[in-house]
Amino acid sequence: MPSTSYTRPPGFYDRPPAESLEASEVTATLQQVMNRFGYQPIETPLLEYADLFLTKSGDDAMNRLFTFEMYGRLLCLRSEFTPSAARLYIERYQHEPKPIRWQLTGPVFRYESPQRSHSRQFTMVGAELIGDAGTGGDAETIGMAAAGLFGVGLREWTLVIGHVGLIGALLDQFQLERRTRRYLLGQIENLRRRGRAYVEAQIERLYAGLPADLENIEAPSEDGMRRTLQMLLASADLGTTGAGRGSEDIARRLLNKQRRANQRDVVGRALDFLERLITLEGSPAHVLPQLEKMLPSDEAIQSQMRGFRAAIGLLGMYGVGSERVKIHLGLARGLNYYTGIVFEAHAPGEDSASQLCGGGRYDDYLRVIGAAQDTPAVGLAFGLERILSERKRLGLSSPSAGVAVLVVPIEDDDDPEAARVAMLLRESLNTELHMPPARSLSKALTTAGRRGVPFVILVGAAERVAGQVTLRDMRTGQQQMLSPMDARQAIREGMGHS
Repeated sequence: MPSTSYTRPPGFYDRPPAESLEASEVTATLQQVMNRFGYQPIETPLLEYADLFLTKSGDDAMNRLFTFEMYGRLLCLRSEFTPSAARLYIERYQHEPKPIRWQLTGPVFRYESPQRSHSRQFTMVGAELIGDAGTGGDAETIGMAAAGLFGVGLREWTLVIGHVGLIGALLDQFQLERRTRRYLLGQIENLRRRGRAYVEAQIERLYAGLPADLENIEAPSEDGMRRTLQMLLASADLGTTGAGRGSEDIARRLLNKQRRANQRDVVGRALDFLERLITLEGSPAHVLPQLEKMLPSDEAIQSQMRGFRAAIGLLGMYGVGSERVKIHLGLARGLNYYTGIVFEAHAPGEDSASQLCGGGRYDDYLRVIGAAQDTPAVGLAFGLERILSERKRLGLSSPSAGVAVLVVPIEDDDDPEAARVAMLLRESLNTELHMPPARSLSKALTTAGRRGVPFVILVGAAERVAGQVTLRDMRTGQQQMLSPMDARQAIREGMGHS
């Protein structure tokens, strides 16, 4: 039979021991930071029903999911944590005291084109604050993100902050049809990154197939037009279409098309406004006064602005200086469920690989997917692989085998004592017992050196008679005979432990 060559699928990764150890240490640090803020760990399934991840997650969400069918239901690998946390809240925690603070950690999967800054498997360390509607919750979430980055040794980053809710409230001035408004909000990132021509081409899809004269229809009233259409459709005895739609549904869809057709000019003016808005970028002291000049006197909009300014003002209490904060009204993060403040922390660099963490407020999402009432929420997620990459760039990574000492029995008769010594050392040190296929002291020392193990303990006949061991410091080549207890203390001191 021909031999089979196995390789890992594109976009997925293996972690060798040293990298896996560092990933575990960084993850533990981030989790400890969130623990100090009162966020309790939870676990959610790696698999969920796919429709959970399609509700208000963006138009291309389906294309980014790994899906498969089981018993007639479409399932997927989770692509983020927020939908799963929301589902758990709805199932079991709606009547619990608020706010609820959760943290989640684990792999997530997205069907991306594998490249340097995008893989198909990556690790998120996230947090969800459910039930807090105040600006304090926004500031705490951003402040906790900053504390996490500081905790893992990263200090060269910029915090970019936007406000999807404020942009949405400003778009309401144009009285856009609901789907058009939602579509424009979803295109903010494209407007910023790809330009107006690209966005206009996408919006044209909303009008595809409309009769040319539909744009000139002026209905006396929507209720009157709906009733007239329903009567005409009923008199035609259409019943329901093959898709199961009755005359009322057909009438509603025709009216929606008519409204979108009539709004072409309005959409153009809304795009003009968005283009001006997303050019506002810079420090809070520079951007916020300019933004306030663009706002109408509407109290709801003014209230959102006050909350925006208050949240930014609170960041100093979390050790986030204004010099690292940049306001950018073009930041939307590509997920349709955001309703308020959004943020990202970026390492130096302009490409998407610079993003270390991000998050935002999603007050409507829980009700949309089934909560009994409106429930405010805000969340964040760290990208572990991006953090590891930035630590490596800064020289913070310290590859380690994770083993402090290798215990080497010289002869077969030394195995029992070597095992006893190894167990003694394991009370406080990572210890490996050398078990080669053939006895060779020189090979054992060479193995320890290549793997970066800092200490070796030798157990032979002379050591057994004396009740001692030979401790060799692989970094200096020096060795000495000590009792097992003294050897353990010497290793701890040599490793920088008290």
